[in-house]
This record gives sequence, C-alpha cells and structure tokens, in this order.
Amino acid sequence: MTCTIFHSTELPPGRGAQVKGSLPRRRVRWSVEYLIKTPDGRTLIESTKTIQAATSEELYPIMDATIDELGNEAGGIATFVSWRATAHGGKKKQKRGKR
Repeated sequence: MTCTIFHSTELPPGRGAQVKGSLPRRRVRWSVEYLIKTPDGRTLIESTKTIQAATSEELYPIMDATIDELGNEAGGIATFVSWRATAHGGKKKQKRGKR
C-alpha cells in the first residue's frame, strides 16, 4: 500500500489535495517534500520525514505548521507553495502452510 498526497496553492479553490492510492488506516511516518517560491525568484526545496507517526487527517496541521516555519525562513512571503507526502505500508504477514 502506497499513498501519495499532493497539495498546491495553484490547485483550483475548493478542490483540496490530490490523493493517489489508498489512505493508511493506521498512523504511519510520512516522507514529505516541500517547494516554496518567493517573489524575488528564490526557490526553497526541503525533503524530510515526519518525526511522529500520523494519520492523513493529522498530517494537514503538521504540514501547515512546518510550512509556516519554512516560510519564515524564506522571508514570510511566498508566491507558490506545494507539498507532497508519501507513506508506505508495512509488510504483509507471511501465510504459512497455504500454497
């Protein structure tokens, strides 16, 4: 199971994030990539893993707080912000004895 959530400021209003794959039922760690562009032409790209495991609903407040921190580093003004979060599920248990 792999799930990817993509969110961008250039998506149409009310559309929300694009989700590919099935959302994890349990809390998982997410691999996250951020892209922030500033009016002066600088581009800030960051790639990290979330420190705590989170569900997809808990991921949005975490992303908002992280983007606020990165925005302060970039000068507080951004013309474009996007992020992509990817989670991979655990391994399935081997069913022994069935062939």
